[in-house]
Amino acid sequence: MKRLMLVAGLLYCADAQAQNASDLPSTETQSSSQGLPTTATQPEPAPGGPRAYYPGMPVPQPAPAEPAAKPGGKEPPHGLILTEGLGDDFGESGVSVAPGGPPADVPDTHTVQKGDTLWDLSARYYRNAWGWPKMWSYNPQITNPHWIYPGDVIRLLPPGGAPLPSAAPKEASKLPTSRIIGRGRGGTGVFLRQNGFVEPGELAQAGKIVGSKEEKLMLGTLDEAYVQFKKERPFQVGERYTIYRPTRAVTHPLTGKYLGHMVEIFGEGEVRAVTDGKIARVTLVDSINPIERGFLVGPLKREFKVVQPVANRADMQALVVATLLPHELLGAEDLVFIDRGKDDGVEIGNRFIVTRRGDGYQPLLSSGPMDDHRFPRETIGQILVIDLRDHIATGLMTHSTVEARVGDRVEARRGF
Repeated sequence: MKRLMLVAGLLYCADAQAQNASDLPSTETQSSSQGLPTTATQPEPAPGGPRAYYPGMPVPQPAPAEPAAKPGGKEPPHGLILTEGLGDDFGESGVSVAPGGPPADVPDTHTVQKGDTLWDLSARYYRNAWGWPKMWSYNPQITNPHWIYPGDVIRLLPPGGAPLPSAAPKEASKLPTSRIIGRGRGGTGVFLRQNGFVEPGELAQAGKIVGSKEEKLMLGTLDEAYVQFKKERPFQVGERYTIYRPTRAVTHPLTGKYLGHMVEIFGEGEVRAVTDGKIARVTLVDSINPIERGFLVGPLKREFKVVQPVANRADMQALVVATLLPHELLGAEDLVFIDRGKDDGVEIGNRFIVTRRGDGYQPLLSSGPMDDHRFPRETIGQILVIDLRDHIATGLMTHSTVEARVGDRVEARRGF
């Protein structure tokens, strides 16, 4: 009896093994039934890849054939077409573009339409949206690539032809808060959006926000504020005034004399009514940041026209005493202040040459400007005067070869 049970057990195990084997179809059988390559026709495995094909694995595909080289040169990378004249950033001969045939002839310029972006223009003309930094490099007048406006003329090819035609004027209200150089209401110019400068007398005569009908601490656009003004400087109904807060004092770098204050601009208000108690009801028509009680209100000039150069009447020396923004180093399109004004004979449109003498190899953030009398004086930049006070001139750095800084010497040369 025991012998019969043992034989039956052995037969059961053998049957189970055969059953398990029959549930796993051979690679050749399954591959043929699914239209897949059989073992006999499998391609050689790629280096480092699997050595065999099993059901359920992705079907190995042969590598694509290399495109034939074009006569007289190398074949460009797969899927790219090269076009000449747009630099080496995108290929050996120019910009790489998407497949679909070479692009049409790229014009010299494009006039911006509503909705245009540098990304879209690059995709349209270069057939590669990633080519926009190269397009931007051809247009130094665009200080922020995210802000272009209808009417702007964009150069599409490297400079070298005729100058760009002037663009249509834009509203100052369209400027982003961080942009300084832009289009003002009166044409091309400088519009101060977040920072400004006031002299000591202006600061002393400014009004102050002392209250509001609003039941909140922070005020914004269309809120009303009560502004207390000086008796000798009354507010006028219908006039607009700038709302600001002093941030840092400006002193002469050599004498230490107090020259004024840099201020942060928070918005603009329009006077609706004035009471006998020297209180003005002011509606906030524009707020860049939340406005609070205690902020100052006054006629701070925020817009300057960039004028044509005017020949200097006499030789003059001055110093850069402050910058609009708290930068250690200055370059083109920065606003600076020099210690000469209209009482010193300076006129709007005069140009000052920024000079420096000394060894050019200096620590980047070394203290003070470089002025070593043993060395010849070199020109490093130019400033165009765009606004005047009695003894302070506001200037725009039109260009620079190296970074300037507060304390650098500037010179007005007669006849220049």
